[in-house]
Amino acid sequence: MKIQQRFIQHLILGFGFWLLLLALTVPLAMEGIMPKLGLGAERYEWIVLLIIGLVTVIWIIWFGWYFGSPLLLVMKWINQLANEDVSPLIERDKIYNRKGKFKMRFHLYKEVIMQLDHMQAQLQKAKVERAKLEEAKRDWIAGISHDLKTPLTYIKGYSTLLLNPDYEWSKEEQRNFIQEIDAKGTHMEQLVQDLNLAMRFDSVQSAPIRKTTQNIVAFVQQVVADVSNDLLAQRHHFELKSEIHDLAMGFDPHLLKRALQNIYMNAVIHNEAPVMIKTTINKQQDKLNICIQDNGIGMTEETQQQLFNRYYRGTTTDQKSEGTGLGMAIVKNLIKAHDGMITVESEPQQGTTFTVTLPI
Repeated sequence: MKIQQRFIQHLILGFGFWLLLLALTVPLAMEGIMPKLGLGAERYEWIVLLIIGLVTVIWIIWFGWYFGSPLLLVMKWINQLANEDVSPLIERDKIYNRKGKFKMRFHLYKEVIMQLDHMQAQLQKAKVERAKLEEAKRDWIAGISHDLKTPLTYIKGYSTLLLNPDYEWSKEEQRNFIQEIDAKGTHMEQLVQDLNLAMRFDSVQSAPIRKTTQNIVAFVQQVVADVSNDLLAQRHHFELKSEIHDLAMGFDPHLLKRALQNIYMNAVIHNEAPVMIKTTINKQQDKLNICIQDNGIGMTEETQQQLFNRYYRGTTTDQKSEGTGLGMAIVKNLIKAHDGMITVESEPQQGTTFTVTLPI
């Protein structure tokens, strides 16, 4: 039953009780009380009006309390929630009886109270999640500062060695120093690119994407080749299988390459022991599936749930992650920009499988 129906029902019942009370009090006063007070018939009309008025005022006050006290409590509750106070309402015990059911006057507004209960629970949940996000942000900012400071320290150190006038470095030593400087500079460049992409792929904005028509199979082959030639990936094994060999489709080669590289490097960085990283390409009607599977150490359920969230820097190894915490969040945005989707399946010590689905 809706609030309007219950309100009308309670109003009619209240009006009936008011008439019943008048029917009982007026005869009682006229026949029992007035004769004892020596009041004659000449004051009959005034006494009746006085009794009716007194009963009506009492009933109006009671009606106001009956219908108004729950509203006052609801308004207090709303004001509490509006001030971001999600603690239990102090007067909550006034709403329910000993059996845990709504008291009669609160039963009239049970939908409102249930919605407020639900809202309070959602706000409490949001507050906890916001606190976790703020903590993750702080950790992320500290991590980014460390990640930028570390390669910068290497660059500055090697530069100081090269500029040291008291020592004559051999050409091989100079080459090694310059290679280290170049590698650390590339790492810093990737960090800055992650930050730029994170700003561009804001949740309220559409991703900037420039599609060109290319052979997607050859494109993925090239990405796998590039990743396998990376120094960090040389101890791992890569394999590519495809049911199709030539499929022209529209995509942004720069952004899609970045997305796939992030997935591959995720498998490379978080698996210290050599693993097999297998890529499978298949077509299902108007969809293309790119499945990237490794037989590494896998991920926990919590890591999978947080993987695509910004600022999450979880790692399945004992080493500190060198990423920005934006890598997989960026991957999701990049795939979404192509009107596609990405899913992950993983179990600890059983490996991880990423599936990228793109519309053809």
